Amino acid sequence: VGTSSGPVAVHLAYASLTLATDAHLPYQRVNTATDYDTAGFPHYLAFNGTNTAYVTPSIDFTGTDKMTVWAGVTKLSDAAAGILLESSANTNANSGSFYITAPESPGASSLAFKSRGSLNPTPVNLFGNAAPLSRVVTALGDIGGDVETIRADGTSNTITQDQGTGNYGNYPLYIGARAVTSLFLNGRLYSLIVRGAATPLPQIEAVETLIRQKMRLP
Repeated sequence: VGTSSGPVAVHLAYASLTLATDAHLPYQRVNTATDYDTAGFPHYLAFNGTNTAYVTPSIDFTGTDKMTVWAGVTKLSDAAAGILLESSANTNANSGSFYITAPESPGASSLAFKSRGSLNPTPVNLFGNAAPLSRVVTALGDIGGDVETIRADGTSNTITQDQGTGNYGNYPLYIGARAVTSLFLNGRLYSLIVRGAATPLPQIEAVETLIRQKMRLP
């Protein structure tokens, strides 16, 4: 133990500086933006919260009013509302659509899910999920049954309210923002599965376990 009261120089070489949500991962050699270790590390889509998003061609879910969605996600900020995924350009305006947000509103510690038919209900929120965090999220929609459920790492919340009538629509799936123009996600997406059907709990849990393994969560 030194006794000097003067300044002390400390030199660190090859330090592993990472987010708390990544602290369980092994040391990753990073040399440049294009030269780094990838073997054994989880791959993901990175969203910067300002202009990064993706969109698919239209996906036809008009034959079903049941929906199951799994996503492996890291939420990096709660400063602004962020769309993780959304069917159609705006669920609030379009019948037969759904979204998952991370978070639902600025400053919220929530993950949220909205499912709708001809009516526009409020979303179901799962609070206690303040950023930064990594979660396996599952959302269950049932238009005819008026049920919205969201799960994250075994904790769930369900609400029942009138979603109106009809099935889900034939819309593009927007990933990381609303219509690639607003509510940009600040986070990462490791895995995404969208199934236009109800799913039994054992299968839900099996898929959640698989995603956790792919994300290398402890």
